Amino acid sequence: MPPAQQTVDGLWFHLCPSFSYTRCLRSSKLRAAVLSPRPQCLNISRLLPQQVSKTGCLFPDPNTFSWRSPHVRRSHSYAFPTKNDSGTHSGPSRGREAIKPPDKSALGRLQTAHVYEELRRVARLGDFLRVDAIIAYLLNDRHEPPDARLYVAQLLACANEEHGSPEEVRRLFQEMEENNVSPTAAVLHAALKVLAVHPDYILRNELLEELQQRWFPLTDEGWHDVIVGLLRDRQIEIALDKLDQMRREKKRIQSWLYDIVVYVLCEAEEFDEVFRIMRNRIYDMELSISPALWSHVLDTASRSLHHKTAAYAWSQSVEPGYLNPSSGICVNVLNTAARHGNFKLATEVFRFLSSRSAPVQSHHYEALIDSYINASDVNTASSLLTVMASSNVPPSDATTRSIYTFLKTSPSLIPTAVSTLRRLRKEERPIPLPAINVIIESFIHHSNLNSAIETYKILHTLCPSGPNTATFNFLFKGCAEAGRKDLALFYASEMLFLKIRPDAQTYEWLVLACLNGPGEEDHVDACRYLEEMSRVGWWPAEKTVFALAKRLCVKRDKRVWGLLEDMERRGTDVDRLRAWVGENWNEGVEAGSGRARGLQGNGEEEEEEEEEE
Repeated sequence: MPPAQQTVDGLWFHLCPSFSYTRCLRSSKLRAAVLSPRPQCLNISRLLPQQVSKTGCLFPDPNTFSWRSPHVRRSHSYAFPTKNDSGTHSGPSRGREAIKPPDKSALGRLQTAHVYEELRRVARLGDFLRVDAIIAYLLNDRHEPPDARLYVAQLLACANEEHGSPEEVRRLFQEMEENNVSPTAAVLHAALKVLAVHPDYILRNELLEELQQRWFPLTDEGWHDVIVGLLRDRQIEIALDKLDQMRREKKRIQSWLYDIVVYVLCEAEEFDEVFRIMRNRIYDMELSISPALWSHVLDTASRSLHHKTAAYAWSQSVEPGYLNPSSGICVNVLNTAARHGNFKLATEVFRFLSSRSAPVQSHHYEALIDSYINASDVNTASSLLTVMASSNVPPSDATTRSIYTFLKTSPSLIPTAVSTLRRLRKEERPIPLPAINVIIESFIHHSNLNSAIETYKILHTLCPSGPNTATFNFLFKGCAEAGRKDLALFYASEMLFLKIRPDAQTYEWLVLACLNGPGEEDHVDACRYLEEMSRVGWWPAEKTVFALAKRLCVKRDKRVWGLLEDMERRGTDVDRLRAWVGENWNEGVEAGSGRARGLQGNGEEEEEEEEEE
């Protein structure tokens, strides 16, 4: 019974990349399986039968010579330049510069060894047409046999982006087998160079295995070609393993290979590997790292907020004066340092930006403040606010958001921030108002109204310009949450005395402070503030109006119906609220059930609670 036929297709080679196609051809049992006509099979294209002339030429008619078989299709076709009417050579139709074929008379004056040297030179340059012409001259005029040197030149000419392909390499190796030309180390390395430009991982593994079987060592140049081919195949991990192997074996790694690896890794955002490779290059005392590469690493790493790589690139390129990055890259590095709390790097970048003619702006200071806050240094962050005030870059409440976020989670440090401001004031440093407002806001967040009021009392000694609307809004919020209507009205009168204009937020907190007050007639003051607010053209949040409507219903105040009409006229859905008011108007509700819960509550949730009651 004949053995079952094993199909060797693309999946087989993907799962077994070290599988040798050549060894399969030597086995009579596997020959039929390997040559299976499946379209996914690795099938080396074979030339049609050709006669070899007695002179050793591959083609019997020298006048029709072409090194490549006319039966193999190529992606590009180029013809030798021809002379036009003016006697000059006209270029090919694809816009390629006209390449003059070698003068046979000039080649005839050279010895054969020198012709081969010229062939190797033009092959290294990738001069496709000259390689074809010189090979034709050697075969037809010098009657040289087709040996490995010609195939090496042919393969090297394929190692460019316009010509060559893995199929062309397979065809040439098949042609060598038909002509009994054994592949030498130079032939195999030339094929690896082609695969560095036109990658094919199956053929590359076959070539490496053939080198190993023939005991041919892989040269340093061959290592470079293998790694570049792996990178083109996007097999980055295998390429890095090969690169580490070269370094372990003390092989010389060219700078251009390191550069290519770093560019590919930056594109893949593998910045940990970028950091490792760049550090290894510095440890190896490499002095040829280009400023363009440092700039690319710094740019991509900072845009991705990769702290370790960005900080290392800055310390190795910018600090020694080797690189002068753009302002955009500097801002990215500053943001990266701020994100990770590296205030030393942030300070260095800030000084670098300050040395330029362009003025330092508020967002630069904000990033520097964030770097100190993420390092839990609230004292330095607060002192930077005074630096901004003295540098004609006044901070705003938005500048202090990171400080507020930090103080929300660290209430024990709020008194420390107050002490820092007092110390800075004794040093005759200007204290900006947002630095005091953020402390009052932090006290209010932790329901410490008394400390917020004490901070307000010393505000005039720290900041002679006095409070602003935001200052009073924070105090009104604290009064509303604490149910201190009396304090809210006191600060409202003081705000009026200081001629500080209120905003919509001011009126809304006053409405809530009245609703949360202990008095029986506090809802009257709430309606008064709402009426004054509507005359200016403002309207509170929906949940605040819902809370007021419930309180009016509880107090049997008929103004609730006018309020419902105003809400409906402004586009608020009041059907459920109107139904609730209608049900509870005559039945009566406990006075405490309609107590407002401030802006953090939800009107619909409160309505459902009232229905349950």
